[in-house]
Amino acid sequence: MVSFHCFRDDKCEWGKGLRDFAIQFNEAFGKDYSLSKCLDISNRDSKQPEVLLETLGNKPMVIESKKIVYPPDYYEKHRHFHDFFNSFEDSYVRNLKPVLSQDIYEIGINENALYQNTKRKLPLICKQIVSHVLQHIEEFHISNKISLTEPIPWCFRRVPENERDDESYKSGLRLCGSAKPLSYRFETLAEAEEEITKRLAKHLSQTDMKFNEYANCLKILVIEICGDILSIPAPEVIVKIIENATVPLSVDQIWLADPQYEAESIIIYHQIV
Repeated sequence: MVSFHCFRDDKCEWGKGLRDFAIQFNEAFGKDYSLSKCLDISNRDSKQPEVLLETLGNKPMVIESKKIVYPPDYYEKHRHFHDFFNSFEDSYVRNLKPVLSQDIYEIGINENALYQNTKRKLPLICKQIVSHVLQHIEEFHISNKISLTEPIPWCFRRVPENERDDESYKSGLRLCGSAKPLSYRFETLAEAEEEITKRLAKHLSQTDMKFNEYANCLKILVIEICGDILSIPAPEVIVKIIENATVPLSVDQIWLADPQYEAESIIIYHQIV
């Protein structure tokens, strides 16, 4: 999978994944490293790595975590996508859910049109969609589907049985986007690879400066690729980009985070350098 496509709530990098990295590192090398200090919090006067880990009998370890978000505006638009769903879900639960049978429903929207509207407009857009469905509820009960091009192109439907991934889901609401903005896609993968290569070089330079005062430590850089899976090169290409990068002498190892499954709740780390 390689890329993260959604947000993780924890503000601390240790909680977002570096704790899991430390566990996997210890298991792989038979070590017993544990968190000693969150350096970027304890020392705000200068740029610091994320964390310092220590263990008896081995040199200390410092870890820096860097995200390559691609395309650059991905999270901004993805957050807008979430804001719409949260607003729609509120209106759905209050007004629409009480008149529907227990089942799985989906609201599909045109993302091109969505991003033309500010966050302040989303509640009104959602209210208009729900109102239209309610006005045509008898038609919906027959067809299991209703759509319109206003206020943005949308489609509300009952999810067919053959499109349900998990049989444990008996009811609920899900969001589907379509027609993503052209800015989400580069014309060629070569252009995408070039952009990721540039961002990696920038991160390596920043990491080099942070590692300068930790010559006596094992210095590890953890890379996370974040963004739209349709725009990100294949995993083997990402690995090759990292392998071909000019790595500063201050960086001892580079690891790539690999989120597993749709929920991204499990992360496997691979040593690349």
